Amino acid sequence: MKKKSTLADALLQQSSPAKRQEKAASRLSTSQSYVAPVRRGKKAVTGWFEPDVVRQLKLLGIEQNTTIQDLMKESLNDLFVKYKKAQIA
Repeated sequence: MKKKSTLADALLQQSSPAKRQEKAASRLSTSQSYVAPVRRGKKAVTGWFEPDVVRQLKLLGIEQNTTIQDLMKESLNDLFVKYKKAQIA
């Protein structure tokens, strides 16, 4: 089965040969996305919550002068303690 082309591929086909070569070289060099040094070796943990939950979490961060990530680390460590696990967050 033939792979469907993307809009970017279609536009690239309409451009000049020099442009196509330039775009292909650019695409090769950017195939690996940048990862900030502080995120290397780490994984994202996400969840879907009601807007009121998100709003309250943001307000708590403002009130405590901290980030949502730090609040999440604190809450995960509290959860680990509850279930007798190491506080590693």
